[in-house]
Amino acid sequence: MVLVVSALVIAGGYLGAAEEKQATQSGEVTIRGNVVCNRTTIPVPWDQTSIDADHYPVVFAFEGTPEISAQLQEIMDKYYPDKGLDCDAAQKFLDEFSARLRYNVAPGPLTDKMHKEVEWGSQILAVTGVVSEKDGKKWIDVSRYEQTKIAYPAKMIAPDKPLVMPDKEPIMLKVDGGVTLKCVPIPAGRFLQGSPFYQQRYQDEFPHEVVLTKAYYMSETPVTQEAFEAVLAKNPSPTKGAQCPVESAAWTDVTEFCRILSEKNGVKVRVPTDAEWEYAARVGTSNPCFTEKYKDQISTAGVKGSTTPVKSMKPNAWGLYDMLCGGWSVTSTYKVDNARAKEIDPQGPPVTDGSIQREATGPMHKSRGGYHYNFIRPNMHGAVSEGGGLWEGGTQIFRVVVDAESAARPAGSFASTGAR
Repeated sequence: MVLVVSALVIAGGYLGAAEEKQATQSGEVTIRGNVVCNRTTIPVPWDQTSIDADHYPVVFAFEGTPEISAQLQEIMDKYYPDKGLDCDAAQKFLDEFSARLRYNVAPGPLTDKMHKEVEWGSQILAVTGVVSEKDGKKWIDVSRYEQTKIAYPAKMIAPDKPLVMPDKEPIMLKVDGGVTLKCVPIPAGRFLQGSPFYQQRYQDEFPHEVVLTKAYYMSETPVTQEAFEAVLAKNPSPTKGAQCPVESAAWTDVTEFCRILSEKNGVKVRVPTDAEWEYAARVGTSNPCFTEKYKDQISTAGVKGSTTPVKSMKPNAWGLYDMLCGGWSVTSTYKVDNARAKEIDPQGPPVTDGSIQREATGPMHKSRGGYHYNFIRPNMHGAVSEGGGLWEGGTQIFRVVVDAESAARPAGSFASTGAR
């Protein structure tokens, strides 16, 4: 099975020249950008803000008028450094974008229809109407809209460059039968987890500051079938391949795999949290995530029925392979919407929390790095069951992390650093 990497835009056509001219003559303009539900931009949990007045579309404009072009250029020049965005810069950039290029959609015949189409997942739309300003806010009274595409600034879709590089060497976990598992160092840091409102996104990806106070090591690839079999003497993968990711492992088997490796190596081996996974996939940056940026990293490993081995594509700048692939990596965090406030070393809610998404067999976990429709990006999450099944589709895979404190042990405690 071959996956085609699609741009993070919804294909469509621009308004024709005649329509543009007619719109200008009637006082209308056409603006193009990401259209989301206003409620997804409110930094308060939904259960505290579930009022009808919050439910209307808003446009985060990239194109359409000379004013929009000038504002976007000024924001990019002033608030988007060439090195990329750290947490503070990303929040400032988002605030400036929201203040200058956000257009609220006024009540009207098309507003409810548009809102229903963008409430759960935003869309890139060309929105035509009359723009006005009231109480310091821009509004557009919509006469028509359609799916479109936009050209993002080059810096937004440039490959991520780490702001900090790891200062430690990788470690090698002994598995069994001569098999080892290489884990690369991930430095502590902070980032803006989630998706900015100007990027095509889903409603559960609220951007918020996350601080990871402790360094850790992450396996450079998903756990392979060879490694899983060496530890647990079984292989639940429907399609077999020694160097393919192990698929559909039950949560009890995943945690048992970690327990055995922890004992064998004298370190703490576990499944990464949702925040640890996203931070590592984004190499510590807070840049927006567009599929185009990762085209040389996205692999078909983990695609249902695929025999693509791990490491078939390039790693990210921290040396992690297959972070974006056909499989969804399970995390230890239960499936809930992103938090809407700063978090420090988040572990996610306890299993007793009523907000956790569940299925008949029990709670579900956040999953990362797979496709949802044509999307694949590090700041999007899905859900998997503890039985090894999926909610979003694709296959379930996993990788492990090692707590850096437990790995600060004398040489010889695990396999030699740098062994393959």
